[in-house]
Amino acid sequence: MSGFKFALEALLSHRLHHEEIIQKELSVCGCRLRDEKTILTRIHQDKDKAIKDVHQKQLHGIAISEHILYANFLEGLALNMVVQQEKVKDSEKKYAQKRDVLIEAVKKRKTIENLKEKGLATYSREMLKLDQDFLDEVAICRFHKETP
Repeated sequence: MSGFKFALEALLSHRLHHEEIIQKELSVCGCRLRDEKTILTRIHQDKDKAIKDVHQKQLHGIAISEHILYANFLEGLALNMVVQQEKVKDSEKKYAQKRDVLIEAVKKRKTIENLKEKGLATYSREMLKLDQDFLDEVAICRFHKETP
């Protein structure tokens, strides 16, 4: 309907823009979370490889100094793993918060869109009624002209 003017169009545009910004922020949070999980996986893989190497060397004989180096390395990896797990939890928390913010923004936008749809439906009904009233008036005038 070309004659329909929604009074809250500026608010709807603002909400759409705000929602797009939040979607971009959520995407950034998702990438950060994926990166943190990748780092954690890499640390796990390094730890598993080091443990496997130590076991292989123990079977063939290993020097105490080398065993101490591996033990220190594994201890460092364990500490790194704990730190990285905290980073993953923090990233998951931020992602969940941003997702909740996005859900709320979508709800607010949909509320305004529903108001717009209701307004458009009301406008359409009014236009149809005006058209029908006009056609009824034309028919009445024609009827009076034709009747003697």
